Amino acid sequence: MKKRVQSEGVENHDLSQAGWLLLLSAAMGVLVLWGLWVEPQRFLPGLLRISQSSGLLLSDYMAIGGLGAAFVNAGIVGISGLLLAYLNGVNLSGPVIAGVFTMAGFGFFGKNWWSIWPVILGVALFSRVTRRPFKSFILVAMFGTALAPLVTQVAFGFGWGVIAGSALGILAGFLLPPLAVYMLRLHQGFNIYNVGLTCGFLGLFITALLGGLGYTITLPLTWSEEYSGLLSQFVVVYMGAMITVGLGLARGLGSWRSLLREAGTLPTDFVALCGAGTTLINMGLIGLVGWGYITLVGGTFNGPTLGGIFTMVGFAAFGKHLANVPPIMAGVYLSSWLFVWEPAQPGPLLAALFATTLAPLSGRFGPLLGILAGVVHSLLVMRTAAWHGGLNLYNNGFAGGLTATLFVGIISWWSNWREEHQRAATD
Repeated sequence: MKKRVQSEGVENHDLSQAGWLLLLSAAMGVLVLWGLWVEPQRFLPGLLRISQSSGLLLSDYMAIGGLGAAFVNAGIVGISGLLLAYLNGVNLSGPVIAGVFTMAGFGFFGKNWWSIWPVILGVALFSRVTRRPFKSFILVAMFGTALAPLVTQVAFGFGWGVIAGSALGILAGFLLPPLAVYMLRLHQGFNIYNVGLTCGFLGLFITALLGGLGYTITLPLTWSEEYSGLLSQFVVVYMGAMITVGLGLARGLGSWRSLLREAGTLPTDFVALCGAGTTLINMGLIGLVGWGYITLVGGTFNGPTLGGIFTMVGFAAFGKHLANVPPIMAGVYLSSWLFVWEPAQPGPLLAALFATTLAPLSGRFGPLLGILAGVVHSLLVMRTAAWHGGLNLYNNGFAGGLTATLFVGIISWWSNWREEHQRAATD
């Protein structure tokens, strides 16, 4: 597929697997080192508080454990995902990059250094039982850590203990692979956060089971504001460094034009299609789009919003770009004028960042439909967290999957109806 880019007269100095390992390790290592640097005395007690919190939506680890601990935790979670893929022989390309940055992003709110492992072990157990290589399920394992709050909520929120929480996490992980395959058929790849739909679906039943046992979940809202200015500067420098590295690896605009022509439906691996340099530039620019939106609406930079930016950055290697992302965000912003919320409030602000899971709808069917999808998504996502009790961190992936299924169903019906009538007219 790389020949496709080279035939357009573009030279890309693509990275080897060792090169990607080094680059991604550095990107995650920066988070750990910066966390150690800004709060060297507070990060250990902060990590302990993070590891014992429920992690439910919306748990800002910067408010719970402090700035340094949140960054250290995010870096460790991201490195864990990277090593999981690399040590199992999975190619370090677009999907894995998306997984690593998404895991790191949610390491700022919801996932911690130990709560991710029971879910991963559950997926590994499924591969063992079905006698299929674990590497075939690595992406499900990485993204399936969206259910990490199930582990910590059961262990500490309900007081059942670490063993019980881990056991439920393993069970949930075991159920994810077959469900994820089926869920993809519903939206036909137009919801990039497919495992978010899967985890939300599974979370409905888990929440119902817990409710039947007499356990109710109250959604928390921890939302720090004290580090906003510093985090804004960090994002600009981080994304600027990513763009600079990308410029050093890519030459010419041919691959960039090729990237912007992609709809972005699953699976669209920009590393394979357009090379490492162009992909890194796209990742940095998409990160700045997220930064720009938060700045323009007067939002706060904290754990959840940084998680949103990192998720956007990761999927800028696997489907998102400057042509298909803005219409979705514009739709979410428009909803704040139509309905009863403000764009800088936590829910709508996060929706604008994470709703870009629907970028393929905009890429395939145009910006107007993308705007409409953003509006519909914003209505739905304000309700869905309560459905799964905040156990699914990828709430926008859940709502996005439902939104994409709605649009794909209507569009498919319309296309079939039009073809039938055109065929009848020519007979």
